[in-house]
Amino acid sequence: MNGKRVLVTGGSGFIGQYLMAELNLRGAVVIGTCIGSQTSDDLVPVTLFECDKLKALIEDFKPDWIVHLAAIALVTHGDIQQIYGVNVLGSENLFNAVLSAETKRPNMLLASTAGVYGNQEEKFLHEGLPYNPMNHYSYSKMIMEMLANRYRDELKIHIVRPFNIIGAGQAESFLVPKIVRHFFDKEPVLQLGNIDSVRDYVEAKRCAWMISELIFRDHKDPFTVNLCSGRGWTGHDVLDCLEEISGFRPKIEITNQFVRQNEVWRLVGDPSLLTKYLGGDPKLPDLKTILTAMYSAMK
Repeated sequence: MNGKRVLVTGGSGFIGQYLMAELNLRGAVVIGTCIGSQTSDDLVPVTLFECDKLKALIEDFKPDWIVHLAAIALVTHGDIQQIYGVNVLGSENLFNAVLSAETKRPNMLLASTAGVYGNQEEKFLHEGLPYNPMNHYSYSKMIMEMLANRYRDELKIHIVRPFNIIGAGQAESFLVPKIVRHFFDKEPVLQLGNIDSVRDYVEAKRCAWMISELIFRDHKDPFTVNLCSGRGWTGHDVLDCLEEISGFRPKIEITNQFVRQNEVWRLVGDPSLLTKYLGGDPKLPDLKTILTAMYSAMK
C-alpha cells in the first residue's frame, strides 16, 4: 500500500494539515494545494480557478487519489457568491482538470457536509435520506454532490459527509474554538446564539484518519458515507465540559445576533455504513476528550 500518491486540495487548511500528516505517516507521497505563497515543499500554490495550473499539477504529480477539501467552509461566511463560486464552480474546474489531464485518471474523494441533510424526522441521519439543506454553505455542497453525478461515467468519485469537525488549530471564527478561547482567557461574558441544538462532534485528527483509511482500502463502487460518531451533544454540554476542564464559567448571554435563521436542531449521524467501510468501529473520542486537547493547545 505504501507509495500511494495523493493530491489534497486545501492541503494547508484545518483538516488538510491533519490529513497530509496522516497520509505521510502511512508512507504515501502527498502534495497539497494552498492559496498564497508556498510555505513548505509539499504545498503548491494554486487555486481552483487556475485551470491550466491545476491540469499541469495533475499531469506532473500523477496522483492515484485526489482528496478535494478546498472550500469555503464557514456557515456564516458573508460572501454568498464566493461560497458558490469556490464550492461549486471550483469543484467543476477540478473535475474538468482531471478529465483534460493527459495521465491516468485518479480516484476522487469529495468532502461534502452533513449539512445537506438539514432537519429530518430520523434521530440518526443516514446516507439514504433526501437533501434538505438549510443554509448557503450546505446548499453549495448539495450542488457539488449533484454536479459530481454528471461525471460518474468518466470519473470514480466518492463522497464523505463530515459532521461537526473540531480540534486543536481550528480558526476561532468557528463556534467551538471561539467558546474554548473564552474559557481559556476567562472572559467574564460569552455571547452565544441557540445552545439547545444537538451536534455530532468529530475530532479533526480522527477525521483525517478515517479519510486515509477509506482511500487505503479497495472499493469496487463509489461510496457516499458519513464521517460521524453517532453521539449528540448540545451547546450546554460544551459549556459544562469546558467548566470541568477550566474550573471557570463565564456568564452566558443569548443574543439574537448569533441566533441562526433556519436552525438545524439535530445533526447526529448514523455511523453504520462508516463502520462497514472501515471494517470496524473507528473509536472516535468523546466531546470532553476533544475539548481538553483544544484547551491544552491554547497554552
